[in-house]
Amino acid sequence: MVRCSVGVCTVLLCLILGGGPAAHAQPDSVRAAILKEKGFSPEHSPRKALWRAAAVPGWGQFYNRQYYKIPFVYAGLAGLAYAIFRMNQNYVLYRHAAVFARGQALQNKGRTIPDAISDWKAFRDDYRKVVREAGGNTENLEDLPLGGSQLRRVRDKFRQRRDLSILGTGLFYALTILDAYVSAHLLAFNVDDRVALNVRPVGGAHALLRGTGQRGLRGAFPPATPGGPGLRVRVSF
Repeated sequence: MVRCSVGVCTVLLCLILGGGPAAHAQPDSVRAAILKEKGFSPEHSPRKALWRAAAVPGWGQFYNRQYYKIPFVYAGLAGLAYAIFRMNQNYVLYRHAAVFARGQALQNKGRTIPDAISDWKAFRDDYRKVVREAGGNTENLEDLPLGGSQLRRVRDKFRQRRDLSILGTGLFYALTILDAYVSAHLLAFNVDDRVALNVRPVGGAHALLRGTGQRGLRGAFPPATPGGPGLRVRVSF
């Protein structure tokens, strides 16, 4: 799911950066007038907001004067960066512990230690830490309170979580860039008093009033819908 979302954001960024058809909210003269009315320079550009957001996290939001978004940008990136650090730290710890367990198991059986794990004894403290955190006995590590297969399974889980955190960071950063780009476009939209919202009930109790002989009520409500009671929403511009 994360990989799919990252792929979608990558395609969107490529289309934007590739110079695809620009979506102008208003003609240039109208856009410039709206930006000037809102206190922005007529040269305020979504493309400039995008490049700023890509160069420095939060710069695009600053460029759009959406200062309240900047703490969320940095908080999200900081949280994901901490998750990557912690998951990688645990991954390395359990990888070292698994190497020690394998080397100790081979030595217990009198087998030759492969060159790839010739330094397995250097990870004794890491193995002891893992056993202690699991509530095991650390007095006699030669008996291997935790087997290598157990440690490798936990190691792989931490590696997967670390990789997902990296993908999540890329996705979050891409979303902040898209947010700056879209927000810069929306600055040129001007919503006036001609926008109206009309909400009317459909179906349900008002339908029972139809056909009661009260002519004054007939035609006051729209025809009942077969789907039961609900609301009809109409937006007028």
